[in-house]
Amino acid sequence: MDSYVRFLHCAGFRFDSLSWEGPEGWVAQRNQDLWQTFESLLSLCRSEKVDFLFLVGDLFEQAYVRKETVERVTRSFAKLDRTRIFIVPGETDPLVSTSAYRLAVWPSNVHIFSAGISSVKIPSLNVTVYGAGWTAYRQEESFLDGFQAMNDGTLQFMLLHGEVNSVKNTKGYIPILEEQIASSGLTYLALGHQEVWSGIQKAGETFWADCGLPEARSFRESGPHGVILGEIKKESVQFKFWEIGKRRYFEKTLLVQLDMAGMTAQLLTETSPEERQKDMFRIKLSGNFHESEVEVQLFQKFLMEEFRFVEVIPDEGRSTFSPDVVPSAETRVSNQDGFPTLAQVFVDKIKEQLLLAKSSETYEHWELVRKIGLAALGQGRDDDED
Repeated sequence: MDSYVRFLHCAGFRFDSLSWEGPEGWVAQRNQDLWQTFESLLSLCRSEKVDFLFLVGDLFEQAYVRKETVERVTRSFAKLDRTRIFIVPGETDPLVSTSAYRLAVWPSNVHIFSAGISSVKIPSLNVTVYGAGWTAYRQEESFLDGFQAMNDGTLQFMLLHGEVNSVKNTKGYIPILEEQIASSGLTYLALGHQEVWSGIQKAGETFWADCGLPEARSFRESGPHGVILGEIKKESVQFKFWEIGKRRYFEKTLLVQLDMAGMTAQLLTETSPEERQKDMFRIKLSGNFHESEVEVQLFQKFLMEEFRFVEVIPDEGRSTFSPDVVPSAETRVSNQDGFPTLAQVFVDKIKEQLLLAKSSETYEHWELVRKIGLAALGQGRDDDED
């Protein structure tokens, strides 16, 4: 009879990490999202009748982890009584003397790998699971150099927190070579180190993949985030990437050519209502515009009627007003006596009203007042007399 197993492969929850890109106000929401994503993982284990859950490093953030966090995770795992859980400590949660893994008693269905490659055999499923955890903040030796799985007829799995690369990296770990994977004799190599998933790869007869992070943490990590669901028999394999991340990060550069309403309309055509309410957006303003924090805040406030999570910043590579451009009233901060001009006083008052505006209609009203006022003061607009 064919051996048949189902597994979920994930990595990089980094519980208690402070690293979330974006405004400070997003952090609490993203921490809540992470726990919801973890609950989605547990639900998948149940609904998909998963035999094995592979957690391939960085489950915690060692520098900030709290005992109650570790205990919450262990209680959750104890409820998965039909799933065996295998963990390899990684770069952010190595199995050192003060390790997060030593802060709680782990349930009997959890196995945590330590230094050096070791294995666990499950005869009832005809499976052998190998793994090697990080026991320091730097990896000093190659994981797979010279490794060869036992040729005993079992399905051979291995969990490693590492990255496949042909060039040695100096950031504290030694990369895994494709030729090492090809000669390993493994059925499937579960990796965890990258921010985004690698897709299912194959070296020799061995399938391998890096699952990426379950939840994006920065604007550099665009795209879907989730886990890999695998079904493996001795003679056939099936894989599915299952997105469980709650929110994606989108970064857009906007050339400032229109007024705020026009730029907002442009962004609305490029995004869906669902994305605007769920995902995280960073809008970079590029082009000829005033380098005013107030202007940026105004546009962010304007966008917040349509986008739940939005951050507006000047583009670092933006151009500014060239010397031959006539400055508007907003740039003329004082007259020859050093006092603000009438136009500047008027503009400052209007900006206060714009910041206080609670609807797009109110905002547009004060925008119109600003334009009419500047025209009346002989600033900012030339009217056709015909």
